[in-house]
Amino acid sequence: MSRSLSLSTKIIVSVTLFFFLALGTITYFNYTSMQNFAKKSEEEKSEQLLNSIEPIISINMFLGMDDPMRDYLNKIVNTTPMILKLTVKDIDGKVHFSYISPRYKAQNISPIELRHTIRDKIMFKPIGEIEMAYSNAKYSEIVDRYKHFSFQLLLAALALVLLLIILLKKALTPLKELANELKSYDPIKSNFSKNRIEGEGEIRIIQNAVVDMVEKIQGYTDKLFKLNLELEKKVKERTETIENTNRQLRKEIEERIRAEEALKYANKMLEKLSTTDSLTGLYNRRIFEQNFNKYWKIATRERRPISVILCDIDHFKKINDTYGHQAGDECLREFAEILLKCVRRPMDMVARYGGEEFIFILPDTPLPGAVSVANEIQDMLRKRNEHIKTKIKMTTSIGISSIVPNKWDESRILIQEADRALYDAKKRGRNRIVINPL
Repeated sequence: MSRSLSLSTKIIVSVTLFFFLALGTITYFNYTSMQNFAKKSEEEKSEQLLNSIEPIISINMFLGMDDPMRDYLNKIVNTTPMILKLTVKDIDGKVHFSYISPRYKAQNISPIELRHTIRDKIMFKPIGEIEMAYSNAKYSEIVDRYKHFSFQLLLAALALVLLLIILLKKALTPLKELANELKSYDPIKSNFSKNRIEGEGEIRIIQNAVVDMVEKIQGYTDKLFKLNLELEKKVKERTETIENTNRQLRKEIEERIRAEEALKYANKMLEKLSTTDSLTGLYNRRIFEQNFNKYWKIATRERRPISVILCDIDHFKKINDTYGHQAGDECLREFAEILLKCVRRPMDMVARYGGEEFIFILPDTPLPGAVSVANEIQDMLRKRNEHIKTKIKMTTSIGISSIVPNKWDESRILIQEADRALYDAKKRGRNRIVINPL
């Protein structure tokens, strides 16, 4: 006949198995979580790094400032050894910056490959692309460290289990003695009383606890029934209170969301009003002057040509007097749309200069390029006048000035010469282009 395991042995085996199972499960999930966390952390760091340098690259590429961009990116790759590869291309595929670390091909783990589209900050059009390879060495190092830590943890756990077995055996000895006494119990001899007995030994505590437990069960049942009724009442009251609070909270959240949306809309409209002309939707004179000063400094520093086109609607006062100011405003809007269609490059800009006058900034554009834009304006206006539905005919006089500035030139002379050319165009009979190069 097979011999069954003793109670103490069963407890020790059960506790040991449970302990190792729990420890193994926790270690496995912790290892998986750490592995995912480390990988995600490296991916987030690489993404954050790319997001932090993208705006600066965008501005430099938009302004054509390759040298400052290369200096900035060289500092980034020198101070960030985790970058294995970094390439910046424009929209035509021309490489403006390229870096490959000597460690790039020596990586045991595939690096994190990232690619971002660069957009200009005015028109939000794609102007280039960033490619980056970010080292996964840190991720591998963290995972290896955690493997060593897990192994050491398992060794420590084994030592703890051995200590636990020793303590359990010592603690279960009195229970084993009680089991032997119960085994020798003979109902005929009545050598085991079911009544309470005095003392504090383990057997006496268990026996007295059994007797007490039977007597207390009924009392606890009655109390439990009453407590359940009271608890149900309190739960109902608490639920109603929570529902009322939640309703009030949802209402406050909805009101706050509406207020935030109204504020965002107001800020957006305020920003638009501060930068654009409310009638035509073009940039206003303040934004024009800011950009003109910036482009002038770039042209002076790099010895690049810059051109200005100044134009207005011929006999605009007569249009207002004949057809009314509303018709005049509509002519201004339609003329502004024609001018905006002639802006081809992200860096080019057209703005309302005042009244019926409009002005173009054409950075890095010699005189022939400015003349080409002016001819396009005249052609589009002529096609507009030839349309059978056009009731109010419009013509425009255009003055052009272009220069490759020296550091001692003043920016105002370019606009003054374009204005003088516009005046000559009107003096010669309007509806014509006059060039006044410097």
